[in-house]
Amino acid sequence: MKTRCVLLLIAIAPLFAAAQGTVVRWAYGPFGTLGDAAFVVDNGRIYQAHGPFGSKGPCIWLFTNEQVFHAGDAAGSKGLGAYTAEGGNFHRCTGTFCSKTDCVLVMEKNKVFRAAGSFCTKGDGAFVIDGNTIFLAEGAFANKSDAILQVEGDIPMIALLTILAGL
Repeated sequence: MKTRCVLLLIAIAPLFAAAQGTVVRWAYGPFGTLGDAAFVVDNGRIYQAHGPFGSKGPCIWLFTNEQVFHAGDAAGSKGLGAYTAEGGNFHRCTGTFCSKTDCVLVMEKNKVFRAAGSFCTKGDGAFVIDGNTIFLAEGAFANKSDAILQVEGDIPMIALLTILAGL
């Protein structure tokens, strides 16, 4: 009996190790005090997190290297286009083929600015990415303010920009 339990644990341990992707947590204050899990990014999908440890909830978005689609259902089937990345610019897109429309965000080094129009007219600062912590930004020069998110693990930039655009 004891041998069976050990063999069972050895067999299912890799499933638990690989089951969780990158967890994005809420962060608070100027030093980024950790809060509960907000999102889970795993295998080209962005899920809403459940609970403080970040178990996967319903799928919100699916992404490739350049395009993001809304989830058609909670399991993560592909729905309509949401965003598309083009260089340092992040645009909204529409339809099943993700046709590019207005610009949402412009990224310059570690600073993210709000943008408008199809030519990405840069507006005020929105976010500052400092290592694994994302801060709110203020003004035309994107001065760092309070922390809003903290990333635990590696996250593709398109997934991070999707989360930021959704805030």
